[in-house]
Amino acid sequence: MSTQDALWLTMDRPNNLMVIDSLMWFSSELDPDRVRSVITERLVDRFAVFSARPVQVDGDWRWEADTEFDLDNHLRTAQLPAPGGFDELRDWVGSQRSIAFDRAHPLWTATIVTGFHPEADVQGSAMMLRTHHSLADGVRLTQVMFSMCDVEGDPVPVGKTLRRSTTPVAIATSTFKQVSSSAVDVAGSSARTAARAATAPVKGMARLMADPYSVMGVPATLREAADRAAALVRNPARLTDVTSLFSSEDNRPVNDVSSTAKLLLASPSVTTVWSGEPGVAKGVGWAPDLSLPAVKAIGRATGTTVNDVLLGAVSGALTRYLRGHGDDAIDEVMWMVPVSIRPFDPAETDELGNHFALVALRMPLGIADISERLAEIHRRMDRIKSSDEPLITFSVQWAISGAPRPVAKGLTNYFANKAVGVLTNVPGPRGPIGFAGTTVAGTMAWAPCSGDQVMTICIFSYNGRVSVGFGTDATLIPDADRLGDLFHEEFDEMCAAFPTS
Repeated sequence: MSTQDALWLTMDRPNNLMVIDSLMWFSSELDPDRVRSVITERLVDRFAVFSARPVQVDGDWRWEADTEFDLDNHLRTAQLPAPGGFDELRDWVGSQRSIAFDRAHPLWTATIVTGFHPEADVQGSAMMLRTHHSLADGVRLTQVMFSMCDVEGDPVPVGKTLRRSTTPVAIATSTFKQVSSSAVDVAGSSARTAARAATAPVKGMARLMADPYSVMGVPATLREAADRAAALVRNPARLTDVTSLFSSEDNRPVNDVSSTAKLLLASPSVTTVWSGEPGVAKGVGWAPDLSLPAVKAIGRATGTTVNDVLLGAVSGALTRYLRGHGDDAIDEVMWMVPVSIRPFDPAETDELGNHFALVALRMPLGIADISERLAEIHRRMDRIKSSDEPLITFSVQWAISGAPRPVAKGLTNYFANKAVGVLTNVPGPRGPIGFAGTTVAGTMAWAPCSGDQVMTICIFSYNGRVSVGFGTDATLIPDADRLGDLFHEEFDEMCAAFPTS
């Protein structure tokens, strides 16, 4: 077992299990015999880790074939209570997320859910696949799940090779070029910022004379710098905001410094209505699925990406939730966002494991103007994309995984507790897929939380639709379904502001 896989194995806590939960639902009933055949042939026989259990030998963890492996221990059935709609399915899924695996056997289960009615007169079904994070990361497990399905057309490529220099000469050359470019860029940007600051008072006075009541009379550049300086005092991690005043968004060295400051200087997750120590019970909720073409249309209208639009809707939903609970002060929260660093094709390899890095996204809250909110998210995402943050965080993860277990746990919690939780965005098949002879109507997944994180959000696209799932700690956020409703309200407002047809 790799050191990173072993790290996730040992990070289980009763109130935050390291388990990835995936759900598919269908508008017709699954055939249990066909499901059993598919799981045997395309999962257990294909990937050896699904029939192996973790054992510790001389202090090191390894995978050992389970000589008593029995598929009946892993493939189960469950019956939803009447009326068996989405509310009952959500309650059942939430109840499963706090159940730990028996480590005497392989760390996964698949449950066929019967009695599910996606509509009042439709007899459907569902299947939930629960897999421990030590087996594989979320991208690989998603691909594994779809490798069990019959997919029409080409699969969506997921994952990329981590950008890195391979030789000392290449590293030195690249560093010199980047630093030289950075110096020129910072000098130019600083001059432009200084010029704007110098002319702002004159322009502001002219506006004031024309309209004494106009708030635009405040010098914009000076006001922005002052606001960011005040925020820096409250939160040193906002050094990233100050540096952004003096460099362009594609300045990789400056962005690397900002990324490092963000990771090291960020204080523990901000205190909100959901702050506290997580309990054992978990809940889930999700918004009605969205039209992917509508999301793309909003992105075109605002000059942003599909990801920016969806993150903007999440920002709006969280703002609505906090304001609805009397919290009017929080203006951002930090998320850990997994980034795959090695491509994976289940048709070409049977190796799973964890090959991802976590990058930190400081999501702005409280920006009412939709265009302004999306522009700010786009700016922050561009800073991350134009940096080596995945390489930096992957190196940190690698170092932590090789540290003694108590040290590794402590460092993992230290970084985890800076964020409210984990946010993922996974592209799925562009067309319909079938599982065990039944067409998949919809799919959802939830990544695990670590440390004292209380929320996980998964954005998932499939067959021209987008699903957004919320997984929460049931003690601190007992109304996970409310987050789904607020997300849908926010997206409706976006569609009204930027008509998609």
